[in-house]
Amino acid sequence: MRILIKSCCVYLVLLYSLAYLVSATASNQLIYLTQSGGSSALTMNIDQIGSGNRVGTAANARVSLAGTSMTVDVDQVGDNNIITGSVAQGNSTSFTLRSTGDSNTQSLTLGGTGDVQGTDFDFGATGDSNALTYVQGGAASSTSGNTDVVITGTSNDLNITSEVVSAVNNWDVDGSSNDIDTTQTGNQSHSITADITGSTNNIDIDQTNSTGSVSGVVDIIAITTGGVIDIDQCTSGC
Repeated sequence: MRILIKSCCVYLVLLYSLAYLVSATASNQLIYLTQSGGSSALTMNIDQIGSGNRVGTAANARVSLAGTSMTVDVDQVGDNNIITGSVAQGNSTSFTLRSTGDSNTQSLTLGGTGDVQGTDFDFGATGDSNALTYVQGGAASSTSGNTDVVITGTSNDLNITSEVVSAVNNWDVDGSSNDIDTTQTGNQSHSITADITGSTNNIDIDQTNSTGSVSGVVDIIAITTGGVIDIDQCTSGC
């Protein structure tokens, strides 16, 4: 392990089995991280408390993870925090991200170049005007992804893409003026279950199955006023 601390920046390079904890109690804490390994490659816990913190600070300075059976837990408490990250391959990986505060931005890609079979992603946001961009899959071998999202607040923006065969998405949204866009593709059964409470929420769902032998399921309970729900299920190009 090599640690370089300079101007409130932390740079960590981890190889193979490694567990660490980073805790930041002030604002503008920066974490850059690259990790690769084999089986049981990583257990990672990150706690950042304050405003303007970063885990992977820019499009060209991203968190990069690869391995099997990883456990990743990130908590950001405060406003205007950012996390950007990419998991190239991560079978049987558990990824938990919790955001508490306003105007936080999260951008994550799991399984961009390899399999993410059995991977579970849990996202929880409490606050207003938070944004999540989440892509699961992309590689032809990506299978069996499960995503759970719990949102409490207003004007939150979620953009979720599951390019995973047998994708499962579960949402629980409590608040108003939230915007959720979800796309599921892959020639195997996939599903979305949602519990939505609040006014003027905008929900867009596209499910694509290229053959009639598999199923796309959408199960929504919505208690809302002035909300818009748009569901498209098709064999190609929703």
